[in-house]
Amino acid sequence: MRLLLVNPYFGTGTDARTEGATHSPPLGLGFLATYVRDHSDCRVEVLDPAPQGLTLEQTLARAAEADFVGLTCYADTRFQCFEFAERLRVAHPKATIIVGGPHTFAMDELILRRYPFIDIVVRGEGEETLLEIVQGVPRAEIAGITYRDGGRVIRNPLRALSDSINRYYIDYSLLPPMDLYSRDVEAPADIRRLKTLYTIATRGCPFQCSYCANIHWERRWRATTPDELVRRIKGWVEQFGVEYVRFYDDLFTANKGWVLEFCRRLRDSGLRIRFRVLVRAGTDRAVLKALKDAGCVAVGFGIESGSDRVLKRIEKKITREQVIETVRACRELGLWTVGAFIISLPDETVEDYEQTLSLTPLVDTFQTNIQIIFPYTPFYEELKGRGEIDDAIWFEKAHEGRLLYTRENFPSARVGRRELEWMALRTQYHHFLRRPGRVTAKYGWFFGSMMVVLAAVDTPLRGALFRVAYRFRALWRRWIY
Repeated sequence: MRLLLVNPYFGTGTDARTEGATHSPPLGLGFLATYVRDHSDCRVEVLDPAPQGLTLEQTLARAAEADFVGLTCYADTRFQCFEFAERLRVAHPKATIIVGGPHTFAMDELILRRYPFIDIVVRGEGEETLLEIVQGVPRAEIAGITYRDGGRVIRNPLRALSDSINRYYIDYSLLPPMDLYSRDVEAPADIRRLKTLYTIATRGCPFQCSYCANIHWERRWRATTPDELVRRIKGWVEQFGVEYVRFYDDLFTANKGWVLEFCRRLRDSGLRIRFRVLVRAGTDRAVLKALKDAGCVAVGFGIESGSDRVLKRIEKKITREQVIETVRACRELGLWTVGAFIISLPDETVEDYEQTLSLTPLVDTFQTNIQIIFPYTPFYEELKGRGEIDDAIWFEKAHEGRLLYTRENFPSARVGRRELEWMALRTQYHHFLRRPGRVTAKYGWFFGSMMVVLAAVDTPLRGALFRVAYRFRALWRRWIY
């Protein structure tokens, strides 16, 4: 019996390998592959075509002997996933095709009705569910799946989330080599030189931001026990020579007691490891200090907006003052800060954006994203209620890729895409000019100085020059690292 797990993203440009290498490893597939391998006789393989340099045809060939093929599906890559599944059905008609991932959680019945070449959709936490599928448990008895039985689509009850996630871990030998993926691009240049490993230690988030698609974790937060997590880190250091760990948890600091205990055990272990986590505005200074003392060098924030009115509108449950206080505490402790901002949030005005812009010099580096619509979030349901969207949009190729909340797509959006893209560039220019020392720390002296100079040059070609510089830097980083 053979199981093949695929992240069916093949890139969009001519150099898919370089483009794919800017993504993080498929950690979710790593958890699934390890669990099925450990608890069955099934041979398991994981493919991530873009960074591995595999074309669609080569990936299909690798699936030739697979009895089960599992595909992970995200909203912005959904059509690549479905097109691969269709090609797979033609090339290997006997394979059982399974689709899971964030996009499928609430779209399961629609997907099966629309795409007859897909056999099963997995909803929610997938380790136990996938194991039962490959073991041949009757589909009617498998919690957490939606499947086709003749002409009917049947939706089984959701599987209860496990109280303990210690049983779930990644055997990194099952994933493509970590060297195929770029180092933490938001970290300072000296950190990117370190041997890096990506991982997840906790699952879920207890908050309910209106734009967030993290509904499949049922707003629950669960964590690997501190002693087990430290044991794993020690193993990574000994086995791979890891020097820096990037935690991709949705919220690492949801439980203060857990964080403090983890930091204490990590300090007591004597491991000299550096790491990055995602924290929240309003995090206790004692927690930030404990992270710093344990080896944390960088923290990320989902700040989203600098406007209290907008933060309340999106149910973020933080305030502008909390953002300022927490970022300042991080800077005083010597933690590198990474801010995430969103523009074109619901009811956002130019004045709100200006308040967001004023926060960017506080952080060491940041990313600015246009608001993306995900299915079945509270904001999505709001748009449906106003008649601005319906479920059919997820199956229309005219909306392939990310569905952005812009005036072109939604009457209630106040700004068009081109203006939003200019606002994002303006945010970068503002930051580069206000924090040139941080820019050179992140990009290195040569590229950092180039970015600052470009930001200072007032020319219509500035945006194009920035894109060329970023592209050249990406190629340089790929060669160096």
